Amino acid sequence: MNTVLHTLKEVKEYFSKRDFSTCAFDTETTDLGYYKLDIVGCSFSTGEATCYIDLWQNEEKEPIILFLSYLFSTHIKSLVMHNAPFDMKVLHKIGITDFTRNIFCTMTAHHLINENANHGLKNLACKYLGVETVDYGNASICGYKSDTFYEYACNDAKWTWELHKIFNKKLFEFGVNRLFFEVEMPFQFVIMDMEINGIKINAYRLEELRKAARAKKLFLERKLYEIAHLPYSIQCDMFTGEAELVSKYKLSNNTISDIFESRGLKSPYLTEGGKMSTGKETLLYLKGDEFVDMLYKYNIVNKLLSSFVDKVPNHLDADGRVRASFNNTGTTTGRLSSSNPNMQNNPKINPELPFDFKSIFEAPEGKTLISADYCGQELRLLAIVANEDILLNAFRENMDPHLMTANSVFGLGIEPEMMKTTHPQYNELKDKYKHERHIGKNSYNFPIIYGTTAYGISKNTGITEEEAQKGIDKFFQAYPRILSAMKKCSDFLKQNWHVKSLTRRRRRLDPNEKKSYRQAFNFLIQGLASDLIRCACNNVRKLFEEHPEWEAKILFIVHDEIVFEIKEEYVDIANPMIKETMETAMNLPLRMEVELGVGKTYSEAK
Repeated sequence: MNTVLHTLKEVKEYFSKRDFSTCAFDTETTDLGYYKLDIVGCSFSTGEATCYIDLWQNEEKEPIILFLSYLFSTHIKSLVMHNAPFDMKVLHKIGITDFTRNIFCTMTAHHLINENANHGLKNLACKYLGVETVDYGNASICGYKSDTFYEYACNDAKWTWELHKIFNKKLFEFGVNRLFFEVEMPFQFVIMDMEINGIKINAYRLEELRKAARAKKLFLERKLYEIAHLPYSIQCDMFTGEAELVSKYKLSNNTISDIFESRGLKSPYLTEGGKMSTGKETLLYLKGDEFVDMLYKYNIVNKLLSSFVDKVPNHLDADGRVRASFNNTGTTTGRLSSSNPNMQNNPKINPELPFDFKSIFEAPEGKTLISADYCGQELRLLAIVANEDILLNAFRENMDPHLMTANSVFGLGIEPEMMKTTHPQYNELKDKYKHERHIGKNSYNFPIIYGTTAYGISKNTGITEEEAQKGIDKFFQAYPRILSAMKKCSDFLKQNWHVKSLTRRRRRLDPNEKKSYRQAFNFLIQGLASDLIRCACNNVRKLFEEHPEWEAKILFIVHDEIVFEIKEEYVDIANPMIKETMETAMNLPLRMEVELGVGKTYSEAK
């Protein structure tokens, strides 16, 4: 039975007569962003009893929230939520920060049960509970005080409760219960922190970068039109007053392809329609042509503007910080994704166009930024997944794995002892065989993890496929257990239609598709890496709680890197403790290696 509560008296009476020590909880808000959202109401359910507390334009809102704060800190011992970080950050926004850490997120639970599916609450309710649903948009149109909206809000909590009973059993059936309760649930608090904290933006530096990038874009655009003999004019935008190029001809893929042909340029990379591709591969293949080189630079600066520089102001809160949304269930490998803005894809400085986008992110007065990055992580995890003794020992003895691979593939004849980074002749050899080491790193070590072929290596290095295949054979001769691990992974996939990482995270793939075998082995590494960064964040968060004087915050995660904000005077004390915490985050047969960078801007810290 659903009950709607409006007054403090009604709320107190309702909760005094029922046991809500373990319950589902859901919030309704005006916005999804932490800084902008305002709570509309919240719902609770134990399955037997479900209520909605209407807080919208409620004169007793503050007293009710004060009572809820008391309930959360004393009576509610276990919380079930769908997309837990969101509801927890809403609690923080209204001042309720003391609540149980014993949580169950049904969205994350379902991701571990089926990473390929839609994890939306309404979709899951239809699938598992067989109910008809109404979305937020249609419910809110009726008004926050309508019966339709009240029913919608109550159902959110009720369905979350019912789903958690189903999913809890499945977690144990699938053997991912420890991963869920010991890793994923503590990580919900890290996501909450990041979405609350955000990172400070230097608006002046952002605007300077925008102006410089726009000027460069216009310069390159004019050059492209002139080289291609396309007519154009320069006009001022009526709203911004900035100069822009206007022409009836657009730099579309078809136009560019036609220009390539008119210049006698040919490339082996074609579109599905049979026309010459205009993508990055083609541009690199045709490098040296004036138009192509100019177009390559133009694409870089155009993407910088359209995907990053021009988008950041749209997500800038009034306090000068951007707060991205982090999605814990957005990838099939378990990797974290983010949006509004996408912090996972901040562009690096390109030597062709040195715009330092990362410099716009900065620490506030009295604070500094720390970048903690796992280095060489994928190769270390490859060694662990394959149980490759040669590679494991190489890392333990501080040997250079890229030089080792180059030594095997090219037969350089370097003595193993000399490939230790501590050997007196190491730097000399690293410099002497710079080219071979580069190929060992970028054409064998990393690509082979992702299932590259002789054709792929040939395309990237310019050597023949036959030579590339010989190199692959030598790679597997040098590290025989990697090939064995790949075969074992493929055999398991054929029989079970899924593979499992060392943390028992699953990846379901169709063994009838050739690409599945490449994706399966890659998942064994990526899935483990995703849980390693979770464990690291969980442990660092505990470290920060033990040292409140640091005023340290986790700001965001970028793949295998965590970015923190901390009081300047504690950096020297905190850094070795952060490094130790991250390097020992999981009980693995090989210690990870973390590099720390410090700076007032993200660029300096990198």
